[in-house]
Amino acid sequence: MAATSNAPPTSIIKRLFVGRAFTSQHLEHTLLPKVLALPVFASDALSSVAYATGEILIALTLVTSHPQSYVMPIAIAIALLMAIVVSSYRQTVRAYPGGGGAYIVSKDNLGTLPGLVAAAALLFDYMMTVVVSVVAGVFAIGSAFEWANEHRVLLSILFVLLVTFANLRGARESGTVFAVPTYGFVISILILVVIGLARCLSGCPAVGVHSDLLPGAASTAAAVGLFAILKAFSQGATALTGVEAISNGVPAFKRPQARNAAATLAIMGTIAVTMFLGISWLATHMPGVVASEQRSVVAQIRASSSTGATGWSSPTG
Repeated sequence: MAATSNAPPTSIIKRLFVGRAFTSQHLEHTLLPKVLALPVFASDALSSVAYATGEILIALTLVTSHPQSYVMPIAIAIALLMAIVVSSYRQTVRAYPGGGGAYIVSKDNLGTLPGLVAAAALLFDYMMTVVVSVVAGVFAIGSAFEWANEHRVLLSILFVLLVTFANLRGARESGTVFAVPTYGFVISILILVVIGLARCLSGCPAVGVHSDLLPGAASTAAAVGLFAILKAFSQGATALTGVEAISNGVPAFKRPQARNAAATLAIMGTIAVTMFLGISWLATHMPGVVASEQRSVVAQIRASSSTGATGWSSPTG
């Protein structure tokens, strides 16, 4: 107690934010089992599927009034790309058990300059991941609770601070913090997909709430050109956000580290592809699901799949 009371204020603040220091021989207990590694390293990739379908719809809505017919082919192409990327990283974690992200792999196999280009791209990607993921999460909250739309900026800042604080505490601590929301999200999306598919067995229900189309949405069913399809593909490829994180974090896994990391990659890829294709299929088959600034695609699917109130007023037009 005396040592604690005599500690300088900076030491107390540091312990509050980053936790107690460990000696090297005690670091083994901080290594992550797969059940905690998944929410730590795969939360970005898993959560991205919630808005990836919406991004495809946004790109297509600007060029045609019937974008639904193009969504599933693009979604399938993205799912195949994700499977290829996950398979590639499974090989990478075995070849680089000390951690093998794009920078290390590019530098070792292509040279310093390609490695630096990959590193610069990753730095930008990680920054944008925080921005896009947090904003998308707040938009999802606003889709369910209308009051949140008035506080989007404040909520976004608070969530960034929360994620920062959780990560400063260490991998195991952040895994414990992120486990509940990550697994809760996965379970809720899978339940939504299952219920939606079950309801579609006798004809997919229409969305029970009205959402205005995006400003600038096309009013005619024009043919969609190659560049529009490629743009939709690139926007939908946000579903791949964060796939690399596991390969960078191999040393944080429990031993055997490479095998556990590869298994976690496979689990992440399977869950992400299942959720993404499920959401995309429902979005194209449930009448009334549109690209909107008011409600996310997932919220609209939920309104179609549920029989109760959605927290929004009934459509008036």
